[in-house]
Amino acid sequence: MPEASTKSLRHRLAVIFEDEEPRSALTRAFNMALAVLIVLNVSCVVLESVEEIRRHFARAFDLFEQVATAFFAVEYVCRVWASVDFHHQNYRDPLWGRLRYMRSFFALVDLVAVLPAVIGFFGAGDLRVLRLLRLLRMLKLVRHSTTFGLLFAVLREEARSISALIFVLLLTVTISGSLMYMLEGEEQPAVFTSIPAAMWWAIETITTVGYGDMVPITAIGRILGGIVSIVGIGTLALFSGLITVGFLDQLKSYREQHPKVAVAISRTTITVTQGNADLASDGTGHLQCPHCGGLLSRMRPKRNDLGEPLGA
Repeated sequence: MPEASTKSLRHRLAVIFEDEEPRSALTRAFNMALAVLIVLNVSCVVLESVEEIRRHFARAFDLFEQVATAFFAVEYVCRVWASVDFHHQNYRDPLWGRLRYMRSFFALVDLVAVLPAVIGFFGAGDLRVLRLLRLLRMLKLVRHSTTFGLLFAVLREEARSISALIFVLLLTVTISGSLMYMLEGEEQPAVFTSIPAAMWWAIETITTVGYGDMVPITAIGRILGGIVSIVGIGTLALFSGLITVGFLDQLKSYREQHPKVAVAISRTTITVTQGNADLASDGTGHLQCPHCGGLLSRMRPKRNDLGEPLGA
């Protein structure tokens, strides 16, 4: 294949694979097909766990797994090959750029999608474990989800606050577990056997799960349990509020960066909104988008009640 044709093919693949590129019809079709394949593949893994279903459709499951693995393998190789044409500057080098891309999060997710088949091909690993590893292919759907992208952005922006809350939770678990071991260890030596065991009780209490496998029986132990429950509710509510506010801020920023063009046309008026941008006309009665220059609609003259143009 000529070098020019190779570069052209690689660039077209990069446009499809690059998440920062505008979503063309081909890109959306590819992402949709990939999502359907992942969902079907995960569904087969789940259904395979039912003995009766696996016994009747074992050959079909194996064939579909081979097809899905081949598709994921080709996709992974193509992504690595086309990564030098991605927007990220660190991927420009033909060798080191591709190696850097292979160490990225989503590239590792793509590798996990084909790893079970590679391990099984060399005869290593437990087959049950390999089947479960195939469930990790669902992580490939994260790449195309705007919601997950916003959540990751929230975790990055609020990392320090989240770390502080996690530290408070760990401190509460450690202190309350130690105190409960001191209070209930002698009364229930078979239940509160150690501080780590009492910390498990603290986790249950803070999260208000309360499995009932470890319950204080002394009066002061129950008082401590009530205090830990109240502290846990307040801390988790603060954590939830922090995530919610951060998510709403990220959602607002995303909507500001991706404004929508809304065109409403009637017989007498044309309403166009595109953020705070002004619209231009090409002189032929068409409205032009100020960003891409595309034609939006044809202006219609205002008319009176008799249907005659005004000002005629």
